[in-house]
Amino acid sequence: MERRGLLLSTPAVAAMLAAAPARAQAWPTRPIRLIVPFPPGGPNDIIARLYAPQLTALLGQSVVVENRAGGGGVVGTDAAVRADPDGYTLVITNGGSLVISPYVSANVPYKVPDDMTLISIVTRVPEALVASPALGVRTLPELLDLARRRPGQLNIGTAGAAGLSHLTAELFKAQTGLDVVVVPYRGAAPAVTDLVGGQIQLLFADLPVLLPHIRGGTLTALVMASARRSPALPGLPTTGELGFPELLADNWYCLIGPAGLPGPVAARLNDAARRASEAPEVRNGLAAQGAEASATTPAEFAAFVASESGKWRHVAETSGVRVD
Repeated sequence: MERRGLLLSTPAVAAMLAAAPARAQAWPTRPIRLIVPFPPGGPNDIIARLYAPQLTALLGQSVVVENRAGGGGVVGTDAAVRADPDGYTLVITNGGSLVISPYVSANVPYKVPDDMTLISIVTRVPEALVASPALGVRTLPELLDLARRRPGQLNIGTAGAAGLSHLTAELFKAQTGLDVVVVPYRGAAPAVTDLVGGQIQLLFADLPVLLPHIRGGTLTALVMASARRSPALPGLPTTGELGFPELLADNWYCLIGPAGLPGPVAARLNDAARRASEAPEVRNGLAAQGAEASATTPAEFAAFVASESGKWRHVAETSGVRVD
């Protein structure tokens, strides 16, 4: 009986093993949940809702956006990476959740990249340094000259404590040697309001948040903390052009899933993300806000995460920025 049971079990095991690739090839057969780890209406939400219809068309199943805010993107990101690795729960999250949060907080519950499948970067957003027109400077060299004559008297706001714009301000101080006071805000909107009102003099933030005020003349754009100029502001020089090639702070958003995602599913998602990034609806929708559609291979994505992690970990450690 034992021998007969063993013989009977062998085809069953073989059938189970054969069924696994078949299930991966059949994916998806039901709607896909796309988590946004921030509230509705913000940049992360806008990006996801531009991509979702394109992914729906490419994958043949509805891609449904679900907002799960909290912890600066950590709560929703954690929910996605702890889901079943079946391809039906994904997240579009900001880069800070992967390469900054783990180094400024002891309460990040996931490990990067161990607990996730890195699929593709989908959007890049440059950080810009802007000033209140009342400050009387129109270029970065003018600001450097003024700040050196007025040490400790200028305030530079950020869009959040221990986030990208905060660490960018700290990197700015380290690279320029300026004595300026960093003032973290709870979001970009209140920081912009205080900058326009003259309560602070400078601000680092994502270009889409600043663009309407720059174009309206209520804020003065000084420099783009990016490797290349933005098509939205082609006349604005980059930090590299002005002598600070290491002062780079592109924000970025990415598509990830749980660790252990089947290879065929991950490959199909990467292809869909690339094709979606080429859709005019996505490219034009992002460009209108000063952002840029992007796509990477998983290997390129992994290398970029490793590089960015090392960079921002160093900034966090040397500046002492923490959230707990």
